[in-house]
Amino acid sequence: METRLSHFTTFRLGGPCRELATVADASAAADVVRAWNAAGLPWRVLGGGSNLLVADAGIPECVLRIAAESPDCRRAADGTLEASAASPLDAVAAFAAETGQGGLGFSSGIPGTVGGGLCGNAGAFGRQLGDVLDRVEILTRAGERRLLPRSALAFAYRASALPQMGVLVMRAWFRTEAGDRAALQAERENVLALRREKHPDWRVEPTAGSFFKNLPPEGGGGLRRAAGTFLEQAGAKQMRAGGAFVFAKHANIVMAGPGATARDVATLAARMAAAVRERFGFDLEPEVRFWGAV
Repeated sequence: METRLSHFTTFRLGGPCRELATVADASAAADVVRAWNAAGLPWRVLGGGSNLLVADAGIPECVLRIAAESPDCRRAADGTLEASAASPLDAVAAFAAETGQGGLGFSSGIPGTVGGGLCGNAGAFGRQLGDVLDRVEILTRAGERRLLPRSALAFAYRASALPQMGVLVMRAWFRTEAGDRAALQAERENVLALRREKHPDWRVEPTAGSFFKNLPPEGGGGLRRAAGTFLEQAGAKQMRAGGAFVFAKHANIVMAGPGATARDVATLAARMAAAVRERFGFDLEPEVRFWGAV
């Protein structure tokens, strides 16, 4: 029986892959990687599937899914917060608040895993995971484990060198600051409340959150300019394609409604970008990655 990737993305869209293996630790990942390499099978890596649109026809590669239902994290001997790449990012943020470790509150409510979040340098409210990372344990495509410092990962806005390096993140250590637990938990609740105001619940409604990256600040300083502002002015909230539509409270969020296909989402996103290009004269860059001929 084929495994459809729609079961493993927050859009809940996407066709089958050649073979899927889910692992939570480096040893299990290495075993799978070596077996696929020995068999000459092409493969790619999936985390929480939260920033991904998979083609309706699927992809020809095998997929190694690094994910776990519950977090594997602890306070390390050097004072950093250690977490497995398979850990849900929001659960790690909750653990940090509960144990008095400040610095990760901004990541509350962000979907996906630690590994996927680091690959795309996930962030919110002007902060990113790369800002607080200390080091990572990676697995090479040959199945060898290595430790890399933050400086080797070339973090940028919603980007890192990890995808280009072709390695798998297996564990991460974050620099945290000692803080009051009650204050940190209040900060977390405030962040979650802010997200609820403008964002759909990705656990309930099929979406990948913000579809396009925010734009650089004008003049090279200050905060990035919200892509949603330009999309709203270009009329994106009234757009839809098949079963895909734009979220009523946020013009940069695409929803996959009943009967939606990946093609619907891609078509809608292209129309949104075209409207901004026509009105403002620049191109939006997708934050969501595409797998296969979408």
